[in-house]
Amino acid sequence: MPWVPLSLISCALVLRWLKLESPGMTLLPNFSPWMALAFTGTLVLPRALPWFVWPLALLGINLAVLGFASAMDVQSITIYVMYALIAFIAAHFRQRLGVVQALLGVLVSGVVFYLVTNTASWIVEPAYAKSISGWLQALTTGLPGYAPTWSFFRASLLSDLGFSALLIFAFNAEARARATALSPMPWTGPAILTSH
Repeated sequence: MPWVPLSLISCALVLRWLKLESPGMTLLPNFSPWMALAFTGTLVLPRALPWFVWPLALLGINLAVLGFASAMDVQSITIYVMYALIAFIAAHFRQRLGVVQALLGVLVSGVVFYLVTNTASWIVEPAYAKSISGWLQALTTGLPGYAPTWSFFRASLLSDLGFSALLIFAFNAEARARATALSPMPWTGPAILTSH
């Protein structure tokens, strides 16, 4: 097992717990390692740690801290499903992507995640008009009195790329240090379109 990436993952789980336990903790809103864990974590960690670990870990922490009603609303379920889908897709590309493709993959995953989760918010939030303009408001400015949703999107993409780069760096550093059981992730991977 690559211990350095696992240590980073453990830190992410502890930070999630602390953030939920401290409602006043508003430092770096929407700056989270979860997309990096779902996509890049699934890419770099061995098959012994299955792809569904990430959404289950998030669900478990949310249930423990928030309780069933708050952790299982429509928007939260959408988030768990999206992380599960992204981790499932990443599992298909294990050992087939290089650093560049992994970072592009987490970027695309972040954009899709944003579109889907903000669309779910638009559907269930009565303050949004159920029209194209209401949907565009959900994707850009958000509700009056709150920070615009595009600012959360920016923070989310920065954290996705930053935490992914950190995971890849930790994985490659450990692979080079051990140089036996692990092969570092190359900068570019082999062609991903292969016939099955």
